[in-house]
Amino acid sequence: MRLTFARSALRPGALPLIATMIATALGGCGSDSDGPAPPDGSVPQHDFLTEQRLGDLAAELSSDAMEGRDEGSPGHEAARATIIARLQACGVQPAPNGGFEQPITTGTGVNVLGLVPGGQAGLAQRFVLLGAHYDHLGANGTTIYPGAGDNAAAVSILVGVACELVRAPTARSVLVASWDSEEPPTFMTDAMGSEFFAANPLVALDAIDVAIALDLVGLDMWPGFAGHVVCGAELSPGLTAVLDAASPPEGLLARRAGLHLVEQLVTGEVMRWSDYAAFLERARPVLFFSDGTNKNYHRPTDTFATLDVPKMQREALYLLDVVTRLGAMDALPSFDASGADHATDASTTSEFLELALAPGGLVESLGLSATSRTDLEADLAAAQAAKATLDAGGALSSTQVVDLRRGVQRIMCLAGTMYTQPACHLM
Repeated sequence: MRLTFARSALRPGALPLIATMIATALGGCGSDSDGPAPPDGSVPQHDFLTEQRLGDLAAELSSDAMEGRDEGSPGHEAARATIIARLQACGVQPAPNGGFEQPITTGTGVNVLGLVPGGQAGLAQRFVLLGAHYDHLGANGTTIYPGAGDNAAAVSILVGVACELVRAPTARSVLVASWDSEEPPTFMTDAMGSEFFAANPLVALDAIDVAIALDLVGLDMWPGFAGHVVCGAELSPGLTAVLDAASPPEGLLARRAGLHLVEQLVTGEVMRWSDYAAFLERARPVLFFSDGTNKNYHRPTDTFATLDVPKMQREALYLLDVVTRLGAMDALPSFDASGADHATDASTTSEFLELALAPGGLVESLGLSATSRTDLEADLAAAQAAKATLDAGGALSSTQVVDLRRGVQRIMCLAGTMYTQPACHLM
């Protein structure tokens, strides 16, 4: 449910001078946290993806000074200026419209857009779109909703990866997007930043070979859970090949899963979850990187202190590897809206259910009821049966596919804040 918060009289479009001042304070392309160049003249590796650097920006964006980053508030304006300044400071160029801002004329938000030009003549006019929304719920009176996991951590990773790509451009160009207006009441409306861009693109949509969305990263669904999920590759064999070739850093449990597992609700509804939706619905290949929700989702407790900064760094390094590989693809990735990879779905679902039931897992760490444990055990048995069917060369029935969805969605339900535990039993 959308909270009703006061909005500032400040309006979009007044930030270039502020951003320039911040960029100057940061020291231009060589900020003081870069450190000196090595004696051999080589470029330091991954300076922008240190825990310190990623954590600093996430902490700044989720600080009380940013007021929860609700559209039009002074904190929202300051957050946008900070993001632009960080991109400018490391050499990210303005977007093809000539600026870093795209006002959303169907609403009141402003997208932040930058460009890392590609390095190969034949592919530089094709794009990897890397995006993460920067808005959040704002404040309700004196209660601030900081939005550290939703979505300050993702924006910090976005900026860090973009800055690394400036040093080592891919063959394709990378369009960097910090979307506005992702939260209610503009969620999935024509005023949502990613939807507005897709309807008013600054580059041809068919030149975007993949649209990546980061949302709810740098956090744990339950304490110590290392899971990190990438959805959408099942709709494009080319994207599947890239992800299968990428190497997650040690300690990051990065797994593929089908979008249908989280979008096709067992109640029969379809729920798009983030900024990938505008591109999915226009038949562009998409990837959705997320850690899922936890008990801080859309609550005042979603503070920087709850983030897993080492996990953020691992996710940033993994994303850089994936984007670098995507940027170097020889062929254009295809898109098949009916694509599925049930074998991967069954494997990932089984693994996560096992971890949820293990000592220190979801059930134990959150003190869930015996009924919740029994439900998850039934979900695990169904996922293991589906995996056995596929391992034996069979195909899943429609009931088995729904069972996989139920297992994933029950974990999300029990780990998050949207429903009570008894409601999760009804799935």
